[in-house]
Amino acid sequence: MEEREVEMDTEVNSRNVSLITEQVDAHLANLAAFWAHRAPDSTFGGFRTSFDAVGNPVAEDRKYLLSHTRLVWSFSALHEHTADPAYLELASMGFDYLLDHFHDREHGGWHWIVDNAGAPIDRSKLIYGQSFAVYALAMYGRVAADTRAIDLASLTWDRIVTEAADTRFGGFLENLDSSWRLAGDGAQAGDRKSLDIHMHLMEALTELFAVTGRQEHARRLREVRDLIVDRMIDHTSGAGGNQYSLDLSPIPPIIIDKTWIAERSPTTRGATLPPTTSYGHNLELGWLIERADEVLGESGAHTAVVTALADHALQFGFDEQFGGVYRDGPPIGPAADTGKEFWQNAEALVGWLNAYSLDPDEK
Repeated sequence: MEEREVEMDTEVNSRNVSLITEQVDAHLANLAAFWAHRAPDSTFGGFRTSFDAVGNPVAEDRKYLLSHTRLVWSFSALHEHTADPAYLELASMGFDYLLDHFHDREHGGWHWIVDNAGAPIDRSKLIYGQSFAVYALAMYGRVAADTRAIDLASLTWDRIVTEAADTRFGGFLENLDSSWRLAGDGAQAGDRKSLDIHMHLMEALTELFAVTGRQEHARRLREVRDLIVDRMIDHTSGAGGNQYSLDLSPIPPIIIDKTWIAERSPTTRGATLPPTTSYGHNLELGWLIERADEVLGESGAHTAVVTALADHALQFGFDEQFGGVYRDGPPIGPAADTGKEFWQNAEALVGWLNAYSLDPDEK
């Protein structure tokens, strides 16, 4: 009787996943069409990235490395998913713009912000941005079979290692100036490391190793993954951490310049916050660890860690009344910030589906 119930549950869950897949594909088609139509900037080149509630462009006087690399990655992924050459053309246009305007030919790496004419406004070498350059270039290079992009991804990673690898404590320094000198302390964040940025370095390395197959990239990927698992996840609570001193000791987080959280409280940058965990990051981290394991040929190596991250987000970060994922809260206990943003909920789709693939439990 119990075996029959398990079989029935499996059939129901398979139908549910199939239905969700159809819904996601339909929504993805609409979402991709929105960006394919609106993002190309016919006046200045590159991509527009700001629109109002009904999709009309909002005036912009600058372009950001982060949004451009993410769009290059996204259009490359869409081409791979659909085989539509229009997406590859958009990805190629974005790659050319990155190369022409964001690439720092003097110091290596990529500028953080340029103006509409393509002149650098902020030449900072934020490892957050550099990691997304590696991520996008590796993806585009693989999908387009463009060795220039793959070579640039490898060269960018080499520069990150040369300039930002912390040979004393491990991991990577995260906030550097135009010539790769470490930024100041406090809100400039030269005195701290974070789970967020090391997570995205792992993500970038996964994409890079997948396309190059180079063992030096595999070795670095294992190092970053293991540092995250060993030093940046609280295995008692199952939650990921936030910010760390250079020696990787957990420290109270602060609002850092040039990050997404600074936009919430622009007048309190540098302010100390209570220790928190991000439910969106925990879900994102889980599937990125699983993806790294898969690419390294070590699938299932961290199943317990991945499911613990998903369970923690479900226990403390999910709104049982209205649905959706909250922003963040303490490592153990109810959410402290019950606001909701799109990205945590987008990561929840991937993170909980990934956890379900490892542990097919209805929850």
